[in-house]
Amino acid sequence: MVWTERGRKPVSEFSTADVQLADTLETLEDKTNYTAWIFELVAPYLGARVLEVGAGHGTITARLAQEGRQVVATDLSARCVRILEEKFAAEPNVEILTGSIDVAAAGGPYDTAVLVNVLEHIEDDQQALHQLASLLAPGGRLILWVPAFNFLYSDFDRKIGHFRRYRIRDLRQKLSQAGLEANDVRYVNPIGAAGWFLLARVLRRDPVSGRPVDLLDRYLVPVLKVLDRHVRPPFGQSLFVASARSAHFGK
Repeated sequence: MVWTERGRKPVSEFSTADVQLADTLETLEDKTNYTAWIFELVAPYLGARVLEVGAGHGTITARLAQEGRQVVATDLSARCVRILEEKFAAEPNVEILTGSIDVAAAGGPYDTAVLVNVLEHIEDDQQALHQLASLLAPGGRLILWVPAFNFLYSDFDRKIGHFRRYRIRDLRQKLSQAGLEANDVRYVNPIGAAGWFLLARVLRRDPVSGRPVDLLDRYLVPVLKVLDRHVRPPFGQSLFVASARSAHFGK
């Protein structure tokens, strides 16, 4: 049995978590405002050649491939790879690979690596960050979107294969140890954090489906996006990080 860093919750095996993730990914495909918000934060840091690790159903991949960018998208799930191959069969600038970070090594270096809700699924995240840094061109960017705060860790996190949630201080330290400099680091979606605590921790329900999530995406996300441009909340459901490979990496 594998345990989280807090030692309190066992984490599902990958195959079990993949089944749980299938419904979650399908649900999030319909949350266009939320996806657009993530991409708006990611977009300023994108280069011409992009690696996406853990592409899932390709919701972010489709946006990454805009404006002629060359995208290499990977996923460990054979189910997800089939969906990705079908979705991007007619897109010559998108390459789909089965596996994780290591399978993309031959296609490097990359200008940007993007992981949206992926790093928390990797048991040895420190090694993963170092691998990602090694695949970046000098000055290349690593963009992360991860769940925030271990006090929000729930049975739902365990079921979908989360090993942990993150705080800014801890993730900054891990990035630094991997040879990456964090430039833009922020918590996002404080209202989502409150909802997650109520639904996932208190009521022990699926926090990413149903009427509350629809309302959040339709009415609250547009407001939160505007506020995010002016205010950096001290907490949130997620943590966004834009980092760059250090000039001293590997020296």
